[in-house]
Amino acid sequence: MLVVGLTGGIGCGKSTVSHIFHQNFGVPIIDADVIARELSKTAQITELIYKKLGATYFNNKRILQRDKLRQAIFYDANIRYKLEKILHPLVHKEIDHKLKFLNAAYCIVVIPLLLETRRTNYIARILVVDCTVEAQIQRVIPRDQCNEAHVRAIIAAQISREARLKLADDVIENQAGKASLKEKIAVLHEKYRVMSQHQSLRQP
Repeated sequence: MLVVGLTGGIGCGKSTVSHIFHQNFGVPIIDADVIARELSKTAQITELIYKKLGATYFNNKRILQRDKLRQAIFYDANIRYKLEKILHPLVHKEIDHKLKFLNAAYCIVVIPLLLETRRTNYIARILVVDCTVEAQIQRVIPRDQCNEAHVRAIIAAQISREARLKLADDVIENQAGKASLKEKIAVLHEKYRVMSQHQSLRQP
């Protein structure tokens, strides 16, 4: 099975692209953010977060305040590092587990920090969803109810657009609307389908 790693900056449209791959072409999607959210709800992980980060990001009932923590990790590299050290190994372990049970020509694994963490050993192709920084800001502000400074801080904490594009095997420009996006995804779907067939032929 061909494994395509989908990534991109905040607001570039990773969720929209993965949804179209799944809805229009039935491609299995594994989303690292969804896995991380589920893990962070477990007692084991919340206890680890409490031990590593303290009570700051919990309410008086010791319930994790996810929005507060999400904002903090983009402004404090130390907090981000500690949280990543807890979650990333478990997220990638779960991705490996899910991949073993898939039966498809190819699948999409959505990992926002794919290039930052460099955990690409199981990825055959890197697909980057791209748009301008201005478009990112315009999309994220109303979506997350935040200000421009906050969005720019998140963008600055991620790998640069130029570096991301340089590392990409394939790029989807997400600037011209959903109809155009669907056309581009249809082309890539056929490309990945053919590549997966060639990959199968090479296997003993």
